[in-house]
Amino acid sequence: MPLWSSLYCHCDDTQAVADHLRDSLIALRYTLYDPFGALPGPAYPHQVRLFVAPARAGWVRVLGHPAPEQLPALSRLALVIHLALDGAQEQIAIYAAGAVADEHALTAALRPPRTPADFARALHSAAPAAPASAAALPLDALPESVRGLAGGVNSGQAGKLFNRLSNDLLGRFGQSADLDAARALVNGAGVPDWHSTGGARVKAAADCLTLPENWQYPDFESLRDSYQLRARQRRRPDAPLYPGDAEIMAQVPDALDYIPLYGGKRDGGQ
Repeated sequence: MPLWSSLYCHCDDTQAVADHLRDSLIALRYTLYDPFGALPGPAYPHQVRLFVAPARAGWVRVLGHPAPEQLPALSRLALVIHLALDGAQEQIAIYAAGAVADEHALTAALRPPRTPADFARALHSAAPAAPASAAALPLDALPESVRGLAGGVNSGQAGKLFNRLSNDLLGRFGQSADLDAARALVNGAGVPDWHSTGGARVKAAADCLTLPENWQYPDFESLRDSYQLRARQRRRPDAPLYPGDAEIMAQVPDALDYIPLYGGKRDGGQ
């Protein structure tokens, strides 16, 4: 699954988008559940985790990884553009009237004076920014509130230090999946790289559309964490805040305005 993934529905009816996605999950035999209640949500081997954002500038954004079968169905409600980025690899797809479509379906969603041909060219001509060093700390992976603090850190030295420490731990304790994942994060593997060719293409595609400013923010993880804390605070106004909670909630002040849609199923059905 791509690390950053968003659907953009060309309409201004958040509830209609949420209802359509909820109905399609049920039709696909997913069990809907609430992971933000007082008790932990159930564990399913197959999950779809989505947040439907409030409508902005004629678009409804859906954060997360939908089931592939949901996308053509959703496009019967409104034009859908799927933008995703996993490391340097982009995914850009258009759905209209229940099927995969090409750039000609975008005419009403293009920013003047852009044309469908401009959109098609953007996907092939976008040039990446200066490449980051292989050991650079991927600041795009950090929450917005932390990026400013990380600005003064020498990312190359940080990456080398982590590699040195992790290699020492591997020598003592053997391989660890968690440690490999942490090393991959520091080295930029799998992290959405907005400065790569793929990142540049996603940005170029978005620039052709009438998407609102900051169309890629918040990210799913920041929204999920902020929503969880704010849901707890709404449920228990007297609940204490632990160190770091206020900063997490501040990342997405309007988190509770988003509609969470979580569904899971087991092999062969529910």
